[in-house]
Amino acid sequence: MRAFRLAAAALEAERVLLGLQARRLVGRAVLGAIAAILLCAAFTMAHVLIWFALDGWGPLARAAWLTSGDLVLALILLMLALRDRPSPQEIETRLLRDTAMAQARASVGLLPLLGGVARSSWIGLLIGMLRRRRAPH
Repeated sequence: MRAFRLAAAALEAERVLLGLQARRLVGRAVLGAIAAILLCAAFTMAHVLIWFALDGWGPLARAAWLTSGDLVLALILLMLALRDRPSPQEIETRLLRDTAMAQARASVGLLPLLGGVARSSWIGLLIGMLRRRRAPH
């Protein structure tokens, strides 16, 4: 019976973990979409401003400066987007799930199923005798 409660606890922990991960993923996606829209507008205006600020340069040099600036900014944003750390709640929930599953597996073994019979001194005596018979002399 204990194994079923532990398995149910592990299942509940898994459900909570998936919910927390889904909520974090949706939040990141929404914020990323809003940031992408604002960045497009800001980049467009920045390009126009920089184009006019570099008026003394030729068109090719202006385009090169704008492109290199875009690449540097894109790399910085990509590095920030790839950084993903689980929240403390996710770590705690995973530990709870793993502990419950380990205890459930341990309580389903042969000795817990046999219950009091397995703890009997007679069983230990019989197992000892069988081992002595099998051992090569």
